[in-house]
Amino acid sequence: MKIEGFDAIKVLNSRSEETIAVYIKTPKGKSSAAAPSGASRGKYEINQFSSKGINFSISFLKLIGKRLIDDKINLEKFEDLERVETLIKEYDKSGNFEFLGGNALFALEAALLRAMALEKGVELWKFLNPKAKSLPRSLGNAIGGGMHVKKSLKSDIQEFLLSPETTHFYDSYFMNLQAYKELKKKLLECDKNWKGELTDEKAMASSLPTEYSLTLIKDVSKIIEKKYGFKLQYGLDMAASTFFDGKTREYVYKNLPKKLDSKKQLDYVSNLIKEHNLFYVEDPFQEDDFESFSKLLKKTKNYLIVGDDLTATNLDRLKKAVHMKSINAIIIKPNQNGSLLRTKQVVDFAKKNKIVTIISHRSGETSDYTIADLAVAWNIPFIKTGILGRERLAKLARLMRIERQIESL
Repeated sequence: MKIEGFDAIKVLNSRSEETIAVYIKTPKGKSSAAAPSGASRGKYEINQFSSKGINFSISFLKLIGKRLIDDKINLEKFEDLERVETLIKEYDKSGNFEFLGGNALFALEAALLRAMALEKGVELWKFLNPKAKSLPRSLGNAIGGGMHVKKSLKSDIQEFLLSPETTHFYDSYFMNLQAYKELKKKLLECDKNWKGELTDEKAMASSLPTEYSLTLIKDVSKIIEKKYGFKLQYGLDMAASTFFDGKTREYVYKNLPKKLDSKKQLDYVSNLIKEHNLFYVEDPFQEDDFESFSKLLKKTKNYLIVGDDLTATNLDRLKKAVHMKSINAIIIKPNQNGSLLRTKQVVDFAKKNKIVTIISHRSGETSDYTIADLAVAWNIPFIKTGILGRERLAKLARLMRIERQIESL
């Protein structure tokens, strides 16, 4: 692949924050990609941008782009990204791309992959895996709180997630929309403090206690099953690190209110799972508590206990989680480490150890839909990418297009 032109610029994400987009020109046309960024970020994620700021990251990217052009570095397949990373390491000696930043690296590598796919005249998912046939199952954020909401009266829990059991991705998308509408009616009736405010991810920013919200979701699941014949499963992203007090070693719930030590948190979460039949719980403990994750997994073997801040799309942390039997599912966020090569290593290691993978958007999103193509190409069984919002719909619409492409083969 011959690169004829390269540019990197600042763009705004869905939170109106600055992020990076990369543009590449080849004889076959133009390709681009943009990086997301998270509001709730674990301490084990690499820097989003260079420690010297986003402007330095952009200058760094332009230097790499010039080298790719001047040195005529040939890129034909996914594994060739190693040549790009080797080039970056000539300047970034951190060993973890901290000098460039995870967002910058993700935007660069995603744009390069798109350009390679364009050169071959195929879709990105097919370029990465011509034999791909499976679509991921949708996880949609319906009610939200935590770091995704600015108002003081809000849910302590960051995300209440819906996931319809369907054969086709379109049906999954449609069921989540219908469930969202039904849930909105119930919230307007039951939550007098809610005036229609939405979170960063366009979930409903209800102020109801956790148990009350779960009861409403259970009622909605019954409506959906009766009306459409599909089972609607649901779960939580607790993002427990965001309300963990490191000094007192307690989880501080403001909505309830109450304070729980790790043992009481374990009892509380396991009871929530059993009483409300939650199929999915993400980050129920703070990001260093592998032991409590392990105890919960042992108590609730038939449910997904998911690591995000715990594992941070980091292979070493995933290996520790596997060794300690802390999780049976992991969130995959490419910009947590930037490198798509390293992200693929995490996915492959998870699969080898029977850890369910869930590729995920970020709260500060763009209309880039690379993660949709990666989900299909890498055979990732779940995608967490919202229900409403332009940036979320970009991924959902992309998956529906891919589904039609696969069915037409």
